[in-house]
Parts: sequence; structure tokens; C-alpha cells
Amino acid sequence: MISVSALSGVQFIAEFRILLLGNKGAGKTSLANMILCRQTTSPKSTAQCTKIRGVAAGRLVTLVDNPGWWKNFLVDETPEFQKQELVLSMAHCPPGPHAVLLVIRVDVLYTEKNSRAAQQHLELLGKDIWKHTIVVFTYSDRLQDQTVEQHVESEGEAVLQRLVGKCGNRYHVFNIDRYSGTQVKELLEMIEDMVSGNGGSCYEMDQTCLYEVKEMRRVVEEKAHKRKMMVQEQRDVHKGHNCSLSSIRMVLLGYRRSGKSSIRNNIFGRENTGLKRTSQCVKTQSEVSGNVITVVDTPGWWKTLAIRDTAELDKQEILRSICLCPPGPHALLLTLRLDMPFRDKEMNSLEEHMGLLGERAWKHTILLFTHGDLLGDLTVEQYIESEGKDLKLLVAKCRNRYHVLNNKNLLDGGQVTELFKKVEWMVAENEGFYYEMHPRTYKEVRRKWRLMEKKSKMRLKVKPRRTINSVKGAGQYLTELSLILLGYGEAGKTSASNTILGTTDFGFKRTSCCVKRTGEVEGRLLTVIDTPGWWKRLPIEEMPQFIKQEILKSVSLIPPCPVSFLLVIRLDSSFQEEERRAAKDHMDLFGDMAWNRTIVLFTCGDWLADRSIQLYIESEGEALKWILGKCGNRYHILSNKNQRSSAQVTELLKKIEELVAENKACRSAGMWDLKEKTENRTENMQSKERGLQRQTEDFDSDDDVFTIDTKYNIFK
Repeated sequence: MISVSALSGVQFIAEFRILLLGNKGAGKTSLANMILCRQTTSPKSTAQCTKIRGVAAGRLVTLVDNPGWWKNFLVDETPEFQKQELVLSMAHCPPGPHAVLLVIRVDVLYTEKNSRAAQQHLELLGKDIWKHTIVVFTYSDRLQDQTVEQHVESEGEAVLQRLVGKCGNRYHVFNIDRYSGTQVKELLEMIEDMVSGNGGSCYEMDQTCLYEVKEMRRVVEEKAHKRKMMVQEQRDVHKGHNCSLSSIRMVLLGYRRSGKSSIRNNIFGRENTGLKRTSQCVKTQSEVSGNVITVVDTPGWWKTLAIRDTAELDKQEILRSICLCPPGPHALLLTLRLDMPFRDKEMNSLEEHMGLLGERAWKHTILLFTHGDLLGDLTVEQYIESEGKDLKLLVAKCRNRYHVLNNKNLLDGGQVTELFKKVEWMVAENEGFYYEMHPRTYKEVRRKWRLMEKKSKMRLKVKPRRTINSVKGAGQYLTELSLILLGYGEAGKTSASNTILGTTDFGFKRTSCCVKRTGEVEGRLLTVIDTPGWWKRLPIEEMPQFIKQEILKSVSLIPPCPVSFLLVIRLDSSFQEEERRAAKDHMDLFGDMAWNRTIVLFTCGDWLADRSIQLYIESEGEALKWILGKCGNRYHILSNKNQRSSAQVTELLKKIEELVAENKACRSAGMWDLKEKTENRTENMQSKERGLQRQTEDFDSDDDVFTIDTKYNIFK
């Protein structure tokens, strides 16, 4: 791959108009400062389009810096106001930019999804944008001995090569940590070359599209102003009846990563250091501005998933939060991020989880927007109006009560004081009442929690089913082992495979076919096979035939040595009857003997925090207990966020060695029995599929169209 060389007859550009685009953290603002040789402190996030004029390499330059998108988020996952801002950037450099610089930092992994996100965001400006685009790689000094060409060719299976190819193989490399007039001069020369190659023209966007976005922004501004006036009038009604509270009790609710823990620190004037995901309710009480403030932080749910996917322990924690601030909270603070869209999936998930507290909870709820710094000069009302009907419906359910917190200025006491005032206004609106759980529900929550704790302590006494004392060579150190990881999609099989081998050889993508890797772990030759996941709740009859064949194929890939199955289940999600049935049916593909060789591997072990695994098992109920019973109560917990911890892998291998001893599977002969039976099952499946295909062909030859539903025709 070569960069563009100078063309003969290059057109001289009196003033360069340049548009900077890229994901958050790519270095757009630093690059802008470097081009114009501006001395600045650490750059801030660009909230809105910023137009800068100056001189670079003796030439006049107009730069338009844009807000970045989240690197892993496609265009549908970007809020409307940010997409509008990107389109409106064209209006800052009429009639259009000479060059669009797609900024990518070279010192971090760039994946296929990152590339798709970049393409989708750029094409908001039109499909022809690529003729006027140059890729600019930032932080080039961190490549060390590697050239940018080597990096582009090796990174992410040629992802960067394809992206640079869309730009006509135009790219430039920048060290933005140190100013160099040469690299700025070379960039401007490259832009001149590109403009000449485009017939001397700049990029002009479809004016109809630009007009439509401007009109949308104008309508949003009008509606936002009306909303602001309406909310102010609503507050004025209760102004004379304001309820002054000497103590305020609040519960934080919301999806994961919505910023709940940061809000807690903000309220109490603490720095955000060492924040972890909230696994259990955290109660904090202190005096703030002369008031006794109690805040209970709760575990978050997955942003777009239904409540059925939320672990029972998390649901119990949400209910328990009310019990931790008796007699009840004055306010339920429902957190949302301003830098993420809010659609029907988010709305459905939120309503279901809030439904745990009953319909009365909405009377005591304030919508709390985080990351308010990303709005720039826009108002929160403009954000609400631009995001669409679902967010407006949510605001209405909260009776137009909302507040914005600036996460870049968490120690600003003014925004917290304003939040307390809004809580007092809401209490006045509710005639002095706080949220109180129904006594019967309150008793039931406490009863259920005590029962789960009691049963979990009893489960501690339940030991794995073993015949280890009667097996010769029990606990023997094995020099060679094979592991086959099975489970539903997103259970964490691939991450667990990487953790076990202490590598990233399995990659990070969804596994679509069997992947075999070998490595030495504590003196053992370990063969690990990752398999495609099945749909978590889909009956096996509805699974594609090739997936079942691929899962069965895993056994044919193992060497002649002891083998164990790891049935992977993630801890931070629910496990119900449908999951049990799907797991049973897929395990049964290997025959009943497979259960005797299986250990349940729980991933996301960090989610448990201080809670016991027994408490999780008891909370999930009979479906999970049945699976564990089939595996002889053998299980292990793995934290894939702590991959450097060898102790968890060492303990797992010890359990596997004990399992091998129990099954008298140290001899390779026992392994080939399983292999032969599995291969026979695979052959039967393929034979049935070929037969069905012939039948279908016969029917297709008739005049009448007839189709066969093959989804229930699998071997038993």
C-alpha cells in the first residue's frame, strides 16, 4: 500500500477547509491543535462542532472539529442530536470541505465493528464522501519499531487495509505528542493532490439533506422551549408549598454503566476512583449541606434485555434497596446516559424492571441524566425532543421531573443542591409522602431473602458426587488433557478458553465453528476446543443442523487423551426452564455418558462480589439445580476479568483431574468409545439430512410446489 504521490498540475488552494471526524478518544482535537500549532492543556471532549481558523505551514486553514461517536457503536446506537451535529458540520465550511480527515489512533485494536461504525457515520454525509477522505493515524510514536504499513497490514485481519482502500489508499501518519512542521506540510500537500485528483472540486453535500436536518433542529428548539416553560409552570404551582427536608433518602436505579456509582460519589463530593460494577446494594449516609443524606445504590440491569434475563439475585437486590432506607425513600433516581440513544427496547426493559416496585413508584421517580457535559450548548430539553417518542413517554411517566449531572464536574456542589431542591418539590407534590412498599410485599421480600440465605448455607454441605476413594490413581497429575467448552451464545466460552490457556488465540468474536488451540499450562499439554453456542432458549428442534453437527465435531478434534466437558453458564444472567431444556438437549447429543464427564463452569465470577455461589444457585431455582445434579454437583467459578490470576485455572484443572479419576478415563480407550459413538451420531444426522434433501428435490420436480419443514427431523 502506498500513499498518494504529488500530481502534475496541482491546484493551489488559497484557504484549506478541513473536516475532522472519528470516534471518541481518536485524537481529533489534539490533531486540530497540532495542525494550527496551538498550545493547549489536555483536550476536552468535543460536545458540538467547533470551527477554528489559523495558519498552518504558511497557509490559511479552517478546521471543523466534530463530536466523536463511541468506537463500538454503529450509527443506530448514536443519539439523534449527535448525528444531527455531524451533518450540520458541513454548514460551518461552505460550500464544503476540501478534505475529510478520518482520525484513527494506531495504538489500540481496531476491529471490523469499529470500521463499520466509522463507515456508517461518515456516510451520513453522503456516499461520495470517500473520494474526499484521508485516513490520519495518530499516536504513531507508540508503534515503536513497527512501521504504519506493517501495522495496517497486520491489524484485525486487514480491516484497516480495506478502510484505507475505500479512501483511495490515502493515509497520513501523525505524532500528535510533539509538533512537527514537516508532517503538517506533507498533510496539506496530500490534500492538494487529492483535490486535483477530484478535478479541483471540494466535497458538497446534498443540500436537501442538509436543509432537512436544519429544519429538524429548528423544530426541536421550538418544542424544547415549550417543554422548558411547561416544566417551570409545573414547579411554580408547588413553589409556595415547598417541603423542606432535614434528611433525604434516595435510591439509585438504572441499567449497567448508566453512571449510578458516579452519581453517588457526586452527591457526597467524592472523586471517582476505583469504581467497580455494583453487584449488591450499597448504602451510604452522610451530612451534605446541613442535611442527612442517605443514598442506596443498586445493581444495574442489561440496557435492552427483558427482566427474564436478569438474575434473580439482582431483582432481589432492587427490592431489598427499599428495605435499606426505612421507612422508605423520598426519591427513586432513575439514571440514563445522554450519550446513548433511548428507543423502544430500552423503554421496555426499563418499564419491566421498574415494575418490580409497582406502578406507584413512578410518583416518586426523578429521571437523572448523566454525562451532561456532552450536550455542550444544547439543553436537556433539546435532547429529549430530538430522541423521539419513547424518551418523551418516559419523561411523562416521571411527571416531567428530570435533572442533568455533568460528569466532568462531579465536585460542583451546585448541581447536587439543585437535585435536592427537585426532590423536595416532588415530595411537596406528593403531599409529603415518600415511596413506601406495601407491608405484605415488604414481608415477602425479607422472608424470601432469609429463606435463600438459609438454603445456601445448607447447600454448602452438599459435596460433589464422587467415587474417588474407590478409584485407583485418584487425583493423579495428568500430563495431557482435553477440554471441550459448550454453552449458549454469550455465555463466555471464548473468554473462558482464553483465560484457561492464558492467551488471546481464540480471539474475541462469536464462535461460528469449532476452534482448537493447544498450550502448556502448569506442565500439562492442554487442548481446548471452543464450540459454537446455541440460542439460549431455542429448542434444539429449531436449531440449524450445521450447528449441531459442528458441536458434535468437537469430539473428533481431540487427541487420544482424557477429555472433560465444561458447560458454560454466566452468573450475571438468569437460568430458567427453557435454558435448562436447551442445555439438556444439546448435551444429550453426546449421549448420557457425557454428563459424567461434565463440570459446570460459571463465568463472570466478579459479579458475585461478596455473595456465595450457593446463594446464586438457590435464588435461580430448580432449573439450575437440575443441571448441577446431572453434573454430580461439580462446578467452578471463573472471572474472565482477572485473566492473570492462575489460581482459578489451577483449581479448575485439579477438579478436572479428580473427575477423570472418577470416570476411570485416564486410558485413551475410554476416550475413543465416546469418540466413536459421537461420530456415529454425526453420520446419522448427515444421512438424515441427505435423505430429506433428496425428498425435497423429488417434490420440487413436481408441478405443485411443496416444501418440507425439516426442523423437527433430527436424530434422537
